[in-house]
Amino acid sequence: MSMFNIEPSSLSLSLTLGLTLGLSACQSLPKQPHLPESQALSARVDALYSKEQDPQAKNIQTDNIDLVSAISAQNDIHPDLSGYHPIVTGANAFAARSILTGMATRNIDAQYYIWHNDQAGQLLLKDLWDAAERGVIVRLLLDDFNNSAKFDQHLLRFASHPNIAVRIINPLMHRKVPTLNYVTGLPRINRRMHNKSMTFDKQITVIGGRNIGNEYLSNDQSSQFADLDVLLIGKVVADIDNSFYDYWSSPLSFDIETLAKFDNDVTPDFTKALDKLGLDEENNEGSSLTVYKAAIKDSTIDSDLLNKRVPFRWTDMQFLSDDVGKLSKTVPADTNLVHQLRNLLGSPTKKLTIISSYFVPTKDGVETLVKLAEAGVDIKILTNSFDATDVTAVHSGYSQWRPRLLRSGVKIYELKSTAAEEKRDNKLWRARSQSSTSLHAKTFAVDDYQVFIGSYNVDPRSANINTEMGVIINDDELARQLHGALSDDLLNQAYEVKLLENGNLQWHTMKDGEKVIYDSEPRVDMADHVWLTIMSWLPIDWLL
Repeated sequence: MSMFNIEPSSLSLSLTLGLTLGLSACQSLPKQPHLPESQALSARVDALYSKEQDPQAKNIQTDNIDLVSAISAQNDIHPDLSGYHPIVTGANAFAARSILTGMATRNIDAQYYIWHNDQAGQLLLKDLWDAAERGVIVRLLLDDFNNSAKFDQHLLRFASHPNIAVRIINPLMHRKVPTLNYVTGLPRINRRMHNKSMTFDKQITVIGGRNIGNEYLSNDQSSQFADLDVLLIGKVVADIDNSFYDYWSSPLSFDIETLAKFDNDVTPDFTKALDKLGLDEENNEGSSLTVYKAAIKDSTIDSDLLNKRVPFRWTDMQFLSDDVGKLSKTVPADTNLVHQLRNLLGSPTKKLTIISSYFVPTKDGVETLVKLAEAGVDIKILTNSFDATDVTAVHSGYSQWRPRLLRSGVKIYELKSTAAEEKRDNKLWRARSQSSTSLHAKTFAVDDYQVFIGSYNVDPRSANINTEMGVIINDDELARQLHGALSDDLLNQAYEVKLLENGNLQWHTMKDGEKVIYDSEPRVDMADHVWLTIMSWLPIDWLL
């Protein structure tokens, strides 16, 4: 976003306005968002779960793997509960999605904010394509903010399969020159679908903080995100499935074929266009593809599911999701997920642990946290340090509130960008060594039994602008683990920020087994400090 506005000359302003009006007049979103072919595909999904079975389902090759039967047997034992299993490492997160795609026999519904056209993205698209080849119906719903004209071509190829449909929600009008959208439709495109889920045969789903891409699945050579997903079965899966359908069937979701057409110089063959899946240079053992293949080879999730060995913990859960109408501002604000959270969680009385990649508490939020801390609630927060965050503006919206929070007794930890290079002893945050780490998880625990895991960050954007989703898991063991994760044991991977009597801040951490104290914010030089100060003066918290 532009931080300084330079007033243009009258001539340039006239040209800009003329161009904007011209673009708005000649290009708009399609009047019909859903094509007959994709509507028919959704009708086939409905038929799969009704008495009238889809005749094409008979052609599905299952290799004697019956995901539905394996999970239904467990659901029958716990008819009113849901089972969860945390997925901590990126390797397991990738393997779970890939293997479950291979086990599906009916349909797969995926909903993501980001799906990169890199090795992870192409591998999982190839898995979905192979499932479609077996007869599985695949529906892929993506937000449009991180797409590109090149990826449009790839999605068109992917959607050319008769068992696959792709829709883009709240799409950008200008596909070839995305920056023009900031001129013609900024208020609308500022609202994004941040939801993340992948559901298989309406029986098992993966939700959490991870998008699809190398850095999210711990395989990027320069950076990775420390994140948390959860594998869910049981009663809650139906609620997640219903939420997907609401977004999928919304008039804000457009079939990719209505938004883009094949370029003349591209191949329409999906498999031939998978350019990221060729042999890596010199076929190195540590190459990206080798790591993904090893993750699948090492995973036993398929046999564990079939033999009921996955250690699901069964408990009461509540699924929360923003109404899709939040994207078009057509639903009341009191229906937003943040209000659902407040109603279900109430006010903490003992403990509150927040892990949020983007933590922008705002003035009102800070006052609430301060009152809780002064009333005796033990509050701990883990977010990104300046060097670890991937959005500098967010750090400005958080750092200004540190003294006030610390003064009230709130404990604050900031993940180091070198966290993945340090020795890991805390099982919630173990990860493969990389050169740079950024926190991407969104979870918090309230008192002794309630834990939220999902896509929701503790910031105004998640609360008021983007759509989000997640689950409240009522389990004392998970709450205990999350509260315990933020302790001195974390100092190998994070700084604890402390307030001195003179009002200055210190950053305490461990390095090579020795305690290290910084009297100024680590890896923040003078230019960074000036920039953060200026941004903290700007009234932009509501955007962060």
